[in-house]
Amino acid sequence: ATCVLAPALRAVGAAPGATRRTRRASWVSQHAPKQGRVASRVCLARRVASRKVFVIRSDAANEKTEVSASVSTDEFGSFETDTRLGAVFPIISASAVFMSAWVFGPFPGSAYTGIQSHDLWLTGIYEYFRFDEIFGPTSLITKYAEAGRVPALAHAVPGAIWCLLAPLQLHPKSRSIWNGALHRNGGTAMLTAAAFLMAGYAVIDVNNLFADTHDFGGNVGTVSSVIDGFIATKTATTLGENWTPTPFNVVGVRGVAVWFIGTGVATGIAAKKKQFNSHRRWAVRHVGAGLWVACQRPVYSAIRAGAAGLGGTGLVGHETAFGDLAFADAFYVASYVTTLAFFGFAEFVARGTWANETREESDVRDE
Repeated sequence: ATCVLAPALRAVGAAPGATRRTRRASWVSQHAPKQGRVASRVCLARRVASRKVFVIRSDAANEKTEVSASVSTDEFGSFETDTRLGAVFPIISASAVFMSAWVFGPFPGSAYTGIQSHDLWLTGIYEYFRFDEIFGPTSLITKYAEAGRVPALAHAVPGAIWCLLAPLQLHPKSRSIWNGALHRNGGTAMLTAAAFLMAGYAVIDVNNLFADTHDFGGNVGTVSSVIDGFIATKTATTLGENWTPTPFNVVGVRGVAVWFIGTGVATGIAAKKKQFNSHRRWAVRHVGAGLWVACQRPVYSAIRAGAAGLGGTGLVGHETAFGDLAFADAFYVASYVTTLAFFGFAEFVARGTWANETREESDVRDE
């Protein structure tokens, strides 16, 4: 087949506008080992850059060769080959847009935390509409200013950029735009943003700016209280009654941070080694490990709106609806639910199949 198709392959490689990948594919085909019998009619299809399919047909009987190029309906540009990702993609996109608006929008505008004029304006708006009575103290959205501008610039801003890049990177079309350059550069930018936002998280952790100790009067929520009490009881005999275990919520958020870092590193390593099946799985897990934060805010707000409604109508007591424990319960239940949901969705997608799942890694690299 290589012998018979040599003129056609040279024509494809020398065609005006042929990309480097096209010329490389042509050269490899021409110089392939010439062995085996040439059938009377040979069909050779190669997928090359820009997802164009060059179909080369040769009729050895009458020595007529036809070369045609056509743009296929890109199966990798839609979710038909990855239905699981397609099912959750709207949630990913909505969460990314919400988080970017939360950070870069005027309210609450996490990117501007630490700017005195903005913090004063934000506090005034928040308390004027009595949001502090419904959604918790103003410190929930202004406390990072206690560490200066570092949390805003090193955590909130790169976090919003990371969120915006997440749906772009996961969309199948991104792998074909500009011969894949958009996906490669976007991946680099996303992992760089992840590194910066985790550096910002370290500043938040060191300054102990956690919601339970800083905003809810030391209340960690009912779930964490039960777990912390159980651990303290079990360890009192061995470690002593004066030993205080790290709160469950702090262990949880730090564990999620470690998982976020680990999945990001695994994503980058797999891409570097061109292990694309593995890269896809870890990329999905990495997105799930970070994007839950965006969804936690509206879930928390919905829980608090419901509790405020019950308290306002007298169906529950004032302390039950508006006390520090009520705020802590709503905050951490929202965190538990969204974390488990996003981790579960990520694993659901990661364990699914996609177009290249049954193919050898070497074949995908060649493409």
